[in-house]
Amino acid sequence: MDSKRDEILSQLASARDSFHSLLKSFSEQDFQKHSLNPGWTNGEIIAHITFGFIIVNVLLPMTRVWGRLPKGSSKWFAWLLNALTGPFNWINALGARGQGKVFTRRRIGSIYDSVYASLVKKASSIKDDEWERGMYYPVKWDPNFDEFMTLESLFYYPIRHFNFHRTQLARK
Repeated sequence: MDSKRDEILSQLASARDSFHSLLKSFSEQDFQKHSLNPGWTNGEIIAHITFGFIIVNVLLPMTRVWGRLPKGSSKWFAWLLNALTGPFNWINALGARGQGKVFTRRRIGSIYDSVYASLVKKASSIKDDEWERGMYYPVKWDPNFDEFMTLESLFYYPIRHFNFHRTQLARK
């Protein structure tokens, strides 16, 4: 294995340990409590964090395809997505609320573990010469997106997203 893959796998494993520690530290009442992010419960934030890992499974194939094309070819796509930020934010918030109901405290750990296993498998499939391939991303959608994200940076995205949102969880 190359050092990029090893580091990514190590960071993903560390995030998994942190996620499960965090999840275990919440009671059912804590899960339903309002978070420090107005209008969201702790459970909705945790579901949203999990979705940050899930979305990488969707973004990876797209990034691999765009990464084989000239670098600037995805710029128009990112511009279009940035132009749709308003509707995206509305859908994203609605999705978190729905995920907070579907990804219950009892189920969220196993959902996360399935996604983690999928990301590990996908990281293991990236060839050494692919890590620097990437595409432009809609930076208005998420402050954790970079303007241009390589496959390597895409694997770090859910970890940054997790660290960003876990500060919004409310404690007793």
